[in-house]
Amino acid sequence: MEAFNLFNMGYTDEQRFFEGLLKVEDANSFKAKNFLREARLQPNQFMYLQDVVQRRFYKKGIQIALGYNFEELTADFFIKHIHPADLTMYLKLSKAYRKFVCYNKEQINQTLHSLQMNFRIRKADGTYIPLLRTIKPLIVNDDNEVEVFVSQCTDVSLFNPTNQIKWKVYGPDAHLFDQYVNDKELGDKELFSGRELEVLGLLVKGYSSSRIANVLFVSVNTVNTHRKSLMKKANVNKTIDLISFASEYGYI
Repeated sequence: MEAFNLFNMGYTDEQRFFEGLLKVEDANSFKAKNFLREARLQPNQFMYLQDVVQRRFYKKGIQIALGYNFEELTADFFIKHIHPADLTMYLKLSKAYRKFVCYNKEQINQTLHSLQMNFRIRKADGTYIPLLRTIKPLIVNDDNEVEVFVSQCTDVSLFNPTNQIKWKVYGPDAHLFDQYVNDKELGDKELFSGRELEVLGLLVKGYSSSRIANVLFVSVNTVNTHRKSLMKKANVNKTIDLISFASEYGYI
């Protein structure tokens, strides 16, 4: 039998070969992993990519920079480890930036824009360090919609920065970003009810349905009904995906 040699294949055969690969691994995943593979980071840096279509994260350098060793990066990692005093503004700025580049997709080139912000995060040894995060669109589809964002985070302890969160957007029409920082100006209709948000907040803390029922003085069946409603509205099937969705859209 003739040995397999990719370079001896004709164009059609080679094309079919790569199309077969992409059926196993979607195109954005393929691009994201290649991007991280080529990225060069210093020991005080880490990088992660967020696929907002598949609600999936990719990471590089977190173990070296922060000391955490885990297989899969999820949204609750940031919720659990960002300094409590910084978390609300971190989530608000992240949500505002995504809306800024998405709502202005007809007027701006998203790939020319980036957001820089500082915040504190807890390392595996329990200490907090200040990070400078730069986030920008990485993959934009044919409809000018951002599908993947890339964030590079750098430990800036050497520069002794203030504990107050600051931010700046770079790129054409960057001055428009400020109006997106205040959620009230967006006029969004709330997706979840007040009680659902209470249940969601306790799920983020890792509470079980029975424990949530005790806290809210309701039955377990009522809690499970709220959980089903939350997942249906977020179009997810797992609690971890619900938390990721809620973080992405600023509900937690």
